[in-house]
Amino acid sequence: MRNVFLIIKHEISTTLRKRSFWLTTFLLPAAILALSLGSQVLARSSIAAGGSNPLLGGALSANKPIGYVDAAGVIEQIPEPPKSDNPLQATGPLQEYSTEAAAQAALDREEISKYYLVPADFIQTGDLLVVDSNFSVFNSLENNGYFEYVLRLNLVKDANLAEMLADPTAEVETQGLAPQGVKKDDGFDSFGVPFAVLMIFYFVITMTSGFMLQSVSSEKENRTIEVLLLSMRPRDLMLGKILGLGVIALLQIVVWGGAMLVFGGVSLGGLNELGLPEGFFVWALLYFVFGYLVYASLLGALGALAPSTREGTQFTFLIMLPLFVPMMLNSALIQTPNGGLTTFLSLFPLTSPVTMITRLAAGNVPFEQLLLGLVVLVITTYGIVVFSARFFRADTLLSFNALNLKRLLQEIRR
Repeated sequence: MRNVFLIIKHEISTTLRKRSFWLTTFLLPAAILALSLGSQVLARSSIAAGGSNPLLGGALSANKPIGYVDAAGVIEQIPEPPKSDNPLQATGPLQEYSTEAAAQAALDREEISKYYLVPADFIQTGDLLVVDSNFSVFNSLENNGYFEYVLRLNLVKDANLAEMLADPTAEVETQGLAPQGVKKDDGFDSFGVPFAVLMIFYFVITMTSGFMLQSVSSEKENRTIEVLLLSMRPRDLMLGKILGLGVIALLQIVVWGGAMLVFGGVSLGGLNELGLPEGFFVWALLYFVFGYLVYASLLGALGALAPSTREGTQFTFLIMLPLFVPMMLNSALIQTPNGGLTTFLSLFPLTSPVTMITRLAAGNVPFEQLLLGLVVLVITTYGIVVFSARFFRADTLLSFNALNLKRLLQEIRR
């Protein structure tokens, strides 16, 4: 047992001394946060400064008046423009001009953001012309609802009828036949928190499991493994590496989870603000530990067979492929936390470490499913650890034979 503790200490100290570990631990969540929030901050700061940005189209001039020339003489009353918290959907007040030349002059002086021309034959043709100072396909052609409502209101002289003409279909409330769980309100809690949980668990499990492959294969390359096998059993070496790197994995969970709480402005005592259920961290810890053991054991066995890190990484994708499935289906998992596909992935042991916790953050999960998924995962973990330990033999650890699919299948049969 003393040898196991020595290996644990060695793996922890070696990994913590790596500059790449700290860069990944702190820079990766910062990069994700910057990509997700940076564009919103840039847009809001540009709007506040009154600057121009071609990516935002007409949003920066949303508070400016909108001109119109009513050659058809249909506009008699103008309702207040609708209020919107989204600057991309906001609109300014209407300003009438007697001629198109006057409206164009105001547009050139940047007194208005755009103007509408209602031609004299508008009643017969229904044609409407809009001239925008900052044309954007995604803004100029679609952000015309307010003025179109003004025209409808003046044509039918009834506000309710004008709204019905815009959307004549009644609102239909949909109810799925399969239980979908209790969804939170739209916003960060409904999608951002489950997605952040999914990203944290996916990256920590894949990265720390990858450390296992690098550790074993690199020690084979520099012949350190030969010295280690003189003083300890191969399985003690495997156990020490898995436990030592497991401590590193927990450290990354703490750092990334703490970063999510800090940037979300939530304290440990206010986790209900994020919509996380009671006992979330207990279930998360259990699923993470056994999920890590599964993939660290598999990649450790791969490292024992591979003569170098480069050859070992060629087969990493095949082992980590099940964890990639929840990443590809993240929207479906979060939007339907109790759907059939989500339930299956949360019970299947190779995808449950990520899917079940994401599902728990997105909605209510029945206790019996949480317990069943954990039991299946524990049994699978035991089988995979025992199976992977058989690859930690002197003949495989000291072998430098090329790793290919044929040899991999031969070793599995052995």
